Amino acid sequence: MKKSLLVITLLIVCLIIVVGVAFYLSGDLFSPKASSVKPHYLSYNGETSKIFLVDVVTSYSNTNDTFTTQDRQFFDKGTPIFIITLTIRNDYTSDNPAPPQQNQVQTSPADGTAYLYLTSQLYSQNVKLNATDISVSDFSLPKVSGTGLVLSSGETKAVTIYLATSQTNISRYEVNLYFLGDSIPL
Repeated sequence: MKKSLLVITLLIVCLIIVVGVAFYLSGDLFSPKASSVKPHYLSYNGETSKIFLVDVVTSYSNTNDTFTTQDRQFFDKGTPIFIITLTIRNDYTSDNPAPPQQNQVQTSPADGTAYLYLTSQLYSQNVKLNATDISVSDFSLPKVSGTGLVLSSGETKAVTIYLATSQTNISRYEVNLYFLGDSIPL
């Protein structure tokens, strides 16, 4: 009796392992969901900024329009994309404004408006994936693929980052604050 119970238990465990490995290897059966990110202030140049990450949601989709990137790459309507939607808040104020650009003094008047440039990286396990940021941006940096935006002091905004990629096995992503300042970078 004990021997048959042990055999049945082992068979069930093996079946669970086989099904789990099959789901893991299939990759495209899972779609990313809301991240388990804890709300926190984003880091910039190794220090804590006053840009607060409230929430993040991800999904897969296809573009509804044709996009052209700054470096003249074309992405036709229907291009597969990975979408990262961040909710962020600018906690800079006129008393504590966003930092001035490197080698410059504070822009006048310092009203707490922050100019941000976000870059993103996708991964499948620990392997970096190729993806191109095709997001609509308030401003751009010529040599860096990313999303630029302007946030007034105290403003909370949903920012959607569209990354053109045919990969559906994304296991994680990173969004970094590439630029933060009190004016558009030169």
